[in-house]
Amino acid sequence: MATPTWQEIAEQAQQIRDASLSLIKPALPETPSELPRNVTGIPKHLLTTDEVVITQTPPEDLVTLLAAGKLTSTAVTNAFLRRAGLAQKLTNCITELLPEEALARAKELDEHYREHKTPIGPLHGLPISVKEHIGMKGKGLNAGFVSWWDRKGEDDANVLKILWKAGCVFYARTTQPQTLMHLETSNNLYGVTRNPFNRDLTSGGSSGGEGALIGLRGSCLGIGSDIGGSVRSPSANCGLYGLKPTSYRVPTDGWSATMAGEEQIVPVMGPLSTSLEGVKLFMRTVLAAQPWLFEPSLVPIPWRDQETQLSISTSRKLKVGIMWSDGIVKPHPPIIRALNQVADKLKGISEVEVVSWTPYRHDEAWEIIASLYFSDGANEEKEAIHASGEPWRPLSEFIIKENPYVKHLSIEEVWYWTVRRESYRRAYAKVWNDTATRVGNSGELEGMVDVILAPVGPGVAPPLDHARYWGYTSQWNLLDYPALVFPVSRVNPEIDEIDKGYKPKNEKDDFNYKLYEPKKFEGAPISLQLIGRRYEDEKIQWQTSDINPRRILDSQGEIVAAALRPRALPNAPDGYTPETQDCPSRRPTIRSASDLSPNESSWLDLRRSKTVEPMRDFLMRAAIPGFDAEAYINQNVQNQSALPNIGIAVSGGGYRALMNGAGAIQAFDSREDNSTAAGHLGGLLQSATYLSGLSGGGWLVGSIFMNNYSSISGLLNDPSSTVWRFENSIFEGPKTGSVQLFDSARYFSTIQDQVSDKEDAGFNTSVTDYWGRALSFQLINATAGGVDYTWSSIAQADNFMQGDTPFPILVADGRAPGEQLVSLNATVYEFNPFEFGTWDPTTFGFAPLEYLGSNFSNGVLFDPDSCVRGFDNAGYVMGTSSSLFNQFLLQVDQQNLPQVAKDFISLILKGVGEDQDDIADYTPNPFYGYHNSTSRNSAQSRRLTLVDGGEDLQNIPLHPLLQPERAVDVIFAVDSSADTTTFWPNGTSLVASYERSLNASGIANGTAFPAVPDQNTFVNLGLNSRPTFFGCDSANTSAAAPLLVYLPNAPYIFHSNVSTFTPSYDGAARAGFVRNGYEVATMGNGTADAQWPVCVACAVLSRSWERTGTSVPEACARCFGRYCWDGRTDGRTPAPYEPPFKGAGIQTSGAGRGTIGGAAAAVMAVAAAMLVAA
Repeated sequence: MATPTWQEIAEQAQQIRDASLSLIKPALPETPSELPRNVTGIPKHLLTTDEVVITQTPPEDLVTLLAAGKLTSTAVTNAFLRRAGLAQKLTNCITELLPEEALARAKELDEHYREHKTPIGPLHGLPISVKEHIGMKGKGLNAGFVSWWDRKGEDDANVLKILWKAGCVFYARTTQPQTLMHLETSNNLYGVTRNPFNRDLTSGGSSGGEGALIGLRGSCLGIGSDIGGSVRSPSANCGLYGLKPTSYRVPTDGWSATMAGEEQIVPVMGPLSTSLEGVKLFMRTVLAAQPWLFEPSLVPIPWRDQETQLSISTSRKLKVGIMWSDGIVKPHPPIIRALNQVADKLKGISEVEVVSWTPYRHDEAWEIIASLYFSDGANEEKEAIHASGEPWRPLSEFIIKENPYVKHLSIEEVWYWTVRRESYRRAYAKVWNDTATRVGNSGELEGMVDVILAPVGPGVAPPLDHARYWGYTSQWNLLDYPALVFPVSRVNPEIDEIDKGYKPKNEKDDFNYKLYEPKKFEGAPISLQLIGRRYEDEKIQWQTSDINPRRILDSQGEIVAAALRPRALPNAPDGYTPETQDCPSRRPTIRSASDLSPNESSWLDLRRSKTVEPMRDFLMRAAIPGFDAEAYINQNVQNQSALPNIGIAVSGGGYRALMNGAGAIQAFDSREDNSTAAGHLGGLLQSATYLSGLSGGGWLVGSIFMNNYSSISGLLNDPSSTVWRFENSIFEGPKTGSVQLFDSARYFSTIQDQVSDKEDAGFNTSVTDYWGRALSFQLINATAGGVDYTWSSIAQADNFMQGDTPFPILVADGRAPGEQLVSLNATVYEFNPFEFGTWDPTTFGFAPLEYLGSNFSNGVLFDPDSCVRGFDNAGYVMGTSSSLFNQFLLQVDQQNLPQVAKDFISLILKGVGEDQDDIADYTPNPFYGYHNSTSRNSAQSRRLTLVDGGEDLQNIPLHPLLQPERAVDVIFAVDSSADTTTFWPNGTSLVASYERSLNASGIANGTAFPAVPDQNTFVNLGLNSRPTFFGCDSANTSAAAPLLVYLPNAPYIFHSNVSTFTPSYDGAARAGFVRNGYEVATMGNGTADAQWPVCVACAVLSRSWERTGTSVPEACARCFGRYCWDGRTDGRTPAPYEPPFKGAGIQTSGAGRGTIGGAAAAVMAVAAAMLVAA
């Protein structure tokens, strides 16, 4: 029989691969014949909603759901098999799928769970993909060589044995390059693997099949190998998390590669994942198996997730060294932007010190490692290629034939280069040690750099066959330092422009410089890496009080966006159904509102200290003429009560308020790109202590906190999330690709079932239960709209507990069933992370939020009453504003909805009277019998019902921020109310709050409010079309009151005055709202008034200056003269209010259409395109 040609072998390999895809049932749908450059959005349109949601869920959440029996391994495995099949069609990343073996394994795991009601291990049912050259018994091990096609694994690799025993499912094997020594993935067996974000670019290598597969969410956790960047390059190119561990920690026995036994440059195995938690999950599981017991070359170091195990001091700052360049090849503009972005955010964290890292002779490092890569002169590679007659791939030629350091080394030469390696490692260690700032009492070095932040490559993913510079990754292989890759942003040609004045330093630099053309790289992921010292792998991953990579990662809006995960806790005991449990030893009670809660007081100490540095930075950027902000902060830093205490309040107004308010929050957030530039207000959010919202503003606040305190960019732009996708109204259900496990029909029936389960458990339900559940699908990035996420779980989130976020508060009004109107005498309730209650004298008490639903009486739980948990479902709390839902329901017959939606809504309305259709039922009333003498309704009824916090006309949630106990100095009040007939604000909310403060009933309980004029004056004097300060002179208020910075919705670049009851918005309209809100908050980035940031800083400092006896700078006196309401009134009835653009406008299209104006039109066009693509 004739020896087959390499082409025939390749054809056979591809036939086997294609046959494995054909075993997937039902058959995979066809992909478009002409593919766009970015194919990441295609699977969402070809898979079922269940499959999309499962495959977009991060691994740590999947194992939780699998271990709880909420998902079956069969369903999860099948979903990933199908998405992996599509990934192959779109990027050519698979060598073989394993549907029969995988589904058999999944069935076995499901049967085990059914029988034992417990998972088999920590990875129970989790599908994991594997790079082809990592051995599986009986499967091919070609390592990218055609001549090795018939090699088979004699046994499973050790790492696979560990993962299998932990309960995983192996279902996909992925591509690698010829020789395994490319930073791309191309071979003659399968061809080229492409980048899913831009098919003209490489997915990276040598684990590029894993990169493309996971980038397309065809896997959530995979295994690669790394000897020069082979895990990190694909992770960076495809926007993933990837770890190159220190050598001899993860077992490697059982893989196939050339030069087996070579120990001069040791290859490692490492994970690639859609999440940082996935990386940790892999390492924790592998090392828990004590692999050094059966692979003796490994070091016996278990996974160390405790601060004491790492011997880290908690009293010093995290010190980050930033390597801006390796001194040989300058990074492209997107990389430089990412480094600057991360550096700026790190500098705003008081516990972090940022220094520059000077690279030490990285050119010598390449000489050493390149000489040791192929100590046999690459003879084994050459023979493997020659044996089949296959052609050399371009990058095989580059790394071997064109590499001047590749030569056959004698044993003496191997020794020589090994000595050079060790000498270089010692020298680099000295460079690191020399970053120490002092010597401790025992002679130990202190104050050293903890981690290095560096590029992963000289650019983002390069064009195919152009990944020719290894220095940014191979450097750390030579030193054997662990490195963690994480995503930061995407290439934006509008801002990532070519540096035309740069003169390349050398041939490599010139090659890289000429490679960059912004349009060619548009949308490509931008990533960076954190590098630690040998065997400090945990140090670059785990949260400790001193070394906290999440602190680095979460300081980035777009980093969070790239891996948006719900990080409030899914801690409800039984989904949406509250559950009776044993009470803690210290039984919960109702407390008086005479002071802040102990929890809030303790948290406040943390938060106020965390606001000092960002406040200092913000005030210094504002640069008030004649005032030294830095000196002022330094003088008062030991007395934090002297420093400004800032609150932000976001009004109601449905989706309009959510999106317009989002623009303001984006403007205030220093994590956002360009937010700290001249004319902008970034850092105000980081300086704020409190953030309140109601109705649509409450949805905004809740969505931010339920999604890991994400930035607005993170919520808008994460392609793996469907948070804030308003193209479909809640009555149509989420579009395919949503973070939920149901098709449209099951969406409605599932909500119905969840609410019915709550009712069956003995709890009252109302229309708000349905409204809150439906809203959650749009607001929470979690399975089934975060059905088991609670509002009290915010108090358990790391970033909140550490004081790294403001204190979120939602507001609702009390209203008894049967009441038609809510007056200013209504009790105003608040939900904060710790408590639910009110400062009003009608109740004057707070209940522990976690135990709402418990049967409190007279302020206590009597034995044998048990505690209830899970009542405070996050969606239910956010949805306690259901008067909107009532209005939507009344319009249901006029909306173009599926019949199933109309039937669902009709069912809800059955038996719901007109007087009750907008209540939220909080029975049993936690305040029953509490303060009977003053509580007209709440203490005397077992039932407590609430409504939208704006029904008393106080549509801006100022009430919690006015309380003297919180001592807020200045409130930025974002007003998106629809007071006029054309849906613009006219000050009604401020008038209502002012009138309430004067109410003879005493409902305001002594809280003061700055004087404001009537609504006609607001319109006639233009106070509703520009920022205005109220309460500038504190002497004019009856008691201490904050200064109020009123920010009314106005048309800067977009007509953002749609009806509150517009139920859906396309991507362009959503982007227009948000951008207009940003322009409102910044007055057009200072274009309407260049001194606006100065005036904002003056408002922030005003009350603080009064306390410290500091004279008001002249510049601030001018600001107050310009923006403070001067007491004038004009009560004439104004003409119909139709404000003009503050710039020119262009028309958008689609749902929620409006108009965009001015220079922002081009920006919005790009943003809209990105949103639609996502």
